[in-house]
Amino acid sequence: MASETETQLERTLGLTEASMIGVGTMVGAGIFVLPGSAAALAGPASAAAFVIAGGIAMLTALSASELATAMPASGGPYHFINKGLGPLFGSIAGLGNWLGLAFATAFYAVGFGNYVAPLAAGLNLNLGIVAAVPLSGAQIGGVVATSAFIAVNYLSTDGTGDLQNVIVIVLLAILGLFMALGATQVRFAELTPFFPQATGPSAILPTTALVFVSYLGFAQVATVAGEIKEPSTNLPRAMVGSVLLVTVIYAVSMLVLLGVVPLDRVAGEGTAIAVGARAVFGGFGIGVVGVGLLTFGGLLATASSANASVLSASRINYAMGRDGLMDQRLSAIHDRFNTPYRSIALTGALILVFIVAGRVNALAKAGSVLHLLVYGLLNVSLIAMRETEAMGYDPGFEVPGYPVVPVLGALLSFGLIGFMDLQQILLAGALVVAGVVWYLAYVRKRVEDTSALARYRSPPDVEVEVEVDFDLSTDDGATTQERGTDV
Repeated sequence: MASETETQLERTLGLTEASMIGVGTMVGAGIFVLPGSAAALAGPASAAAFVIAGGIAMLTALSASELATAMPASGGPYHFINKGLGPLFGSIAGLGNWLGLAFATAFYAVGFGNYVAPLAAGLNLNLGIVAAVPLSGAQIGGVVATSAFIAVNYLSTDGTGDLQNVIVIVLLAILGLFMALGATQVRFAELTPFFPQATGPSAILPTTALVFVSYLGFAQVATVAGEIKEPSTNLPRAMVGSVLLVTVIYAVSMLVLLGVVPLDRVAGEGTAIAVGARAVFGGFGIGVVGVGLLTFGGLLATASSANASVLSASRINYAMGRDGLMDQRLSAIHDRFNTPYRSIALTGALILVFIVAGRVNALAKAGSVLHLLVYGLLNVSLIAMRETEAMGYDPGFEVPGYPVVPVLGALLSFGLIGFMDLQQILLAGALVVAGVVWYLAYVRKRVEDTSALARYRSPPDVEVEVEVDFDLSTDDGATTQERGTDV
């Protein structure tokens, strides 16, 4: 039996599970899809592009850590923006973050299907469910995998965390072996010239924009903040630590790949990491084993990203239902499984539709633009919280170097959008307009603006009573709500 009114999730995820959500979501496209494209743009300097992208992600991770320790409730960036800037920006960020994650999950799931499709040769058949839509082997694999992840998330958050731990630990072991063996074979002559001769250092920023999609996972830790134990310490450690670890993995892997294999053999290659594995492990006489390991790693990476994204995406529309920006029935918690079953079902259905419809690459790229927009707004929200001295705002972690960190985080996040493809920007812009329309048609008449920004704009001589629903949580999972009056 499912609960219609209970909306408080239990805190069952520890530091390890939280970190694995961040790492597992990020270590995917950055290693198994993008190296060839990045190398074609910037050559060996693509390693520097990964480091710069990691630095930009770190700025937002620091801001998100402060906001998450002050408001450790499910919803992540959407929740922070809604509380800091109000329901208009909350609607834009919520729909953008939710759809962006759903787009990315469909992309990861089809990527998983691409790895298993050779095992299902001949299954390029009509499923018989929708007679007019024949599905490829990759799509069938993606549908099956996504259905399994939906079931795992529906039945237990504990099960999701345990599955994520196993997948990511095995994946990191495989990548660690690749980097360790490859480091002994690097030929530094292959890494010169460091910058492309045709473009020089100017290739760095476009490449940074390309690979930034690899860092979208750290903020997913914040979307499950309401389910993390001891959030004041575990949230910043998980977010900042996952960005640091993944940045090192990306940069070292690129240097090993391009230091072992000539640039012209990997530039533009969709399976560049497999080419690198054949060379690295072949140097030890186990080339076939190495390619098999990295192929298995690719399967794990896409599975890990998809699993974590289903978890995180479903918490966004759950939080929007909780806050009244969507139908409040989406915030219902299952009595037996203690999961937001309706939000999981809706999110899962949407992902399956995207997989079946195809064009997941274009959707994933638009999702990257939406994430950059959300990250920029997240940094602005932190500034709003600080500068308006929002009531009840008492973070367990404070951003060092304020206000430089959030200002740079906002400017760089917004700025990177300019290096994206115009088609991606236009599609993301259409979704932003949809968020504004949703606010005007549905949210505005149902939700009062009690954000930090709204309270700051209130005339000082008018008494305004607002509920500061920051869902402040203690380390043992208890929650408090503070009501205050500005005069």
